Amino acid sequence: MTNIDPRPSVIKERLKGVRRILAVTGWKGGIGKSVTASTLALLLARKGYKTGLFDLDFAGASDHLILGAKGLFPKEEKGLEPPLASGIKFMSVVFFSENKAVPLRGANVSDAIIELLAITQWGELDFLVLDMPPGINDAGRARWPFTKS
Repeated sequence: MTNIDPRPSVIKERLKGVRRILAVTGWKGGIGKSVTASTLALLLARKGYKTGLFDLDFAGASDHLILGAKGLFPKEEKGLEPPLASGIKFMSVVFFSENKAVPLRGANVSDAIIELLAITQWGELDFLVLDMPPGINDAGRARWPFTKS
C-alpha cells in the first residue's frame, strides 16, 4: 500500500532550518523528563543558541509551567509560529487543550505528533529539544515521520 500522507514531506520542510534535534525520553512518567528537557533548552538558550522546546506529553504536559508560559499562544502564519517563553521557541498541546490531558493512545498519539510537527514553523534553530511522551508503550513504537518503515 502506498502512503499518500503528505505530512512527512511537510515536516521535512518545516525542520530544514533546525540543525540538531535532541530527544529527552525515558521508560515511564514521573522521572524528570520535562525538567531535564526544559533545563536543557534553557541552558542552550542562555549560551546563545537559538533553541526550541516541543512538549510532546499529551497526558501531563508540564514544560509550560516550568517555563512560565502562561498566557502565550502560537501565532498563525502559514502554520503555527511557536511563541517565545524564557527566550525559547515553545510548542505544546496545552495551547489547544486548555491545560487538560488529551485522551489519546497508540496511533492517535503519533498522528497528533505528526500533525503538530507538520503545522509548526520552527524557522532557524541550533537545537530543538523534544520532551517525549512517557513510557515505552504503543505510542513509543508508533510510526515516526523521519524513520523508514
